[in-house]
Amino acid sequence: MAGAEPGYSVSGAAVLGLLRGTDGAQALLQEVGLGGAPLADPDTRVPQAAYNQLWEKLTQRSGDPDLGLHLAERLDLDSFHVVGHLAAGSPTFGEALRRIAKYSRILHDAGRVEVEEREGLAWVYPGCRGLRHGVPRPVAESSAASVVLLGRQLTRSDFSPVRVQFRHQEPASLREHHRIFGTRPTFGHPENAVVFEPSVLDLPIRTESKGLLPYLDAYAADVLAKLPPDEEDFGAQVLRLIVGALGAGEVEATTIAKRLAMHPRTLQRRLEELGTSFQSLYDEARRSLAERYLAEDHLAVGEIAFLLGYSDPSNFHRAFRRWTGCTPAQFRAQGRSAVR
Repeated sequence: MAGAEPGYSVSGAAVLGLLRGTDGAQALLQEVGLGGAPLADPDTRVPQAAYNQLWEKLTQRSGDPDLGLHLAERLDLDSFHVVGHLAAGSPTFGEALRRIAKYSRILHDAGRVEVEEREGLAWVYPGCRGLRHGVPRPVAESSAASVVLLGRQLTRSDFSPVRVQFRHQEPASLREHHRIFGTRPTFGHPENAVVFEPSVLDLPIRTESKGLLPYLDAYAADVLAKLPPDEEDFGAQVLRLIVGALGAGEVEATTIAKRLAMHPRTLQRRLEELGTSFQSLYDEARRSLAERYLAEDHLAVGEIAFLLGYSDPSNFHRAFRRWTGCTPAQFRAQGRSAVR
């Protein structure tokens, strides 16, 4: 499992949702130091490290290769704190997704749900975009399945995404993936994403809680304000956006500035004030992702060069040698030797 980010936390509701229907849940909570936590209290926050430990223990004891998918099927609106009820009070699925993105820090303040419309499609990044480290398969698959299953529950429509893509390698069986998503996911991508036809975003929400929306919005804003300040400084924010944009092939200062709702010159000036530049962060993002991709045997070096935006693999080889003092092949071989 991926290591915990210091200072980040998860809502108690998310922990209860994770353990819903699990035998011996109280014993598991004791093992990770949460035995006395008032998880049903909507204001309870749980350290990310303890949440990660729960995922690890559930994975180890389940013997279920599709644990993430099956856990997503157990979730209900309460598992998503006020965010789930905000989605249920929205007029359309698209508005529900935008509210989920706006308030996703309430559920998990290290993950960031993002929604974009491009290439004539609606792209949903379920809380894992722009991370330079890998995301465990059960967590990635649970997050992606939750987007689809919650949408079907709220719209009472049996729609399917046009595309589901994951970072991790393809598992031995895709039977459960196809059953839940209604389409065959693809693997080995730079980012986890669920992609819909734009018409799916127009589907009306079929719930009776729309009159509560103003009150839920106000409550969610209050909960968000009570969370610790976002620890991500401006440079780290730009770096995360560059990492995420590399997966979509859209890495230009103007693109990142637009995502930050600022002029490109303002972006450059603020980075200069931090003693860095867009190009320096771009190189850092490329190096970080190159090292991560090289640790995964299913990507050829030429494919990695393409994913990082190099039209000529020789340019990638020269850059990587400048960063690390060795070639991509040598770096990959060293990693293999280290795990033997």
